[in-house]
Amino acid sequence: MMRKRWAKGVTYGGIFIIGIACLLFAYHQHRYVHLIRSGNQALSEKRLDTQDYDQAGNYWLARRDILTANQGMLAYTASNYTRAAELFRQTSQHTARPEIEEQALYNLGRVFVELKDAERAAHFFKAALRIDPDDREAKYNLERLYHFVLVKKGNSGEVSLEQAPGAGDNPDGSKGNEGQGRSRPKSGI
Repeated sequence: MMRKRWAKGVTYGGIFIIGIACLLFAYHQHRYVHLIRSGNQALSEKRLDTQDYDQAGNYWLARRDILTANQGMLAYTASNYTRAAELFRQTSQHTARPEIEEQALYNLGRVFVELKDAERAAHFFKAALRIDPDDREAKYNLERLYHFVLVKKGNSGEVSLEQAPGAGDNPDGSKGNEGQGRSRPKSGI
């Protein structure tokens, strides 16, 4: 009888402790998601503060590849292209998800367009296309690079996609995002 009560008490105690642990984990994840949302909102509002992403990076089970890519977008938006290139390179090297790697490589191509380095920009657009051969934006930008820059080396080889007719337009004819890198993948990540 006593042994049965003791086993029942241990079982209920274990369930109680597991319940508390689950609640603590849920609160932890809630804070993490809140920080990510705040960082994404700052990015969409073009506020250039990274403290939310920095704090989210300290959380257990944080998706560091996505956080680094988002910080790269903030640096790109702030025209800090060398920092953006560093962050996108880190993302492409450390992610296990091909869609995030492709996004980072595409954004590296856009960064090197801004840095007026045609060969490196073409290299990263090609790398993005190796991962996703159907990426219309990468194809479009690579074609524009070849047509307006790399083929016409006599014009000092400087990169400027703005010199192309229809610059800022997407391949489907809709208005583009004024040369901004891709902050979100085509599919939901």
